[in-house]
Amino acid sequence: MTDFDMGIGALTEQLVTTTRNGDHDYVADVLARLAANSSRARASALLRELVGTSARMIRARIQEKSGALFTFDVTTEHDEPVEVEVLPPGPRSALRALSASLNRDAGDLEIHSDLATQGTPAEVVAVLMQCLLWTLELQNDRASTVRFSCY
Repeated sequence: MTDFDMGIGALTEQLVTTTRNGDHDYVADVLARLAANSSRARASALLRELVGTSARMIRARIQEKSGALFTFDVTTEHDEPVEVEVLPPGPRSALRALSASLNRDAGDLEIHSDLATQGTPAEVVAVLMQCLLWTLELQNDRASTVRFSCY
């Protein structure tokens, strides 16, 4: 079975495990093939799965109150605020997809996942890698405050 024959959940798990084990060539190859696919449907589905996994890990860290609304503060590495609108379109849409997943908004999740995977193949690889790294960071860091890196 090739990575394109497996379901998105299995592919996501394979990519997370492979990245953690350091086989970056495999991950780069799979992401490049997803980004080169003209329909990008699997790239969008992978992004939804990655942000869904991240959202579940974030929710598991907090005492979620009914009706809670999740938001993000975007800052530089020096904790200087950054306007979300100045982020490149792919990462901005990926962040909005994560917010939609956290807030259980399936419609916005789908829209922003599709938008995040509409750039050039290099941009799509970069945004998928960013979401993959967010998932790994959440697995490795159990702090109640969530901080993501950005490329």
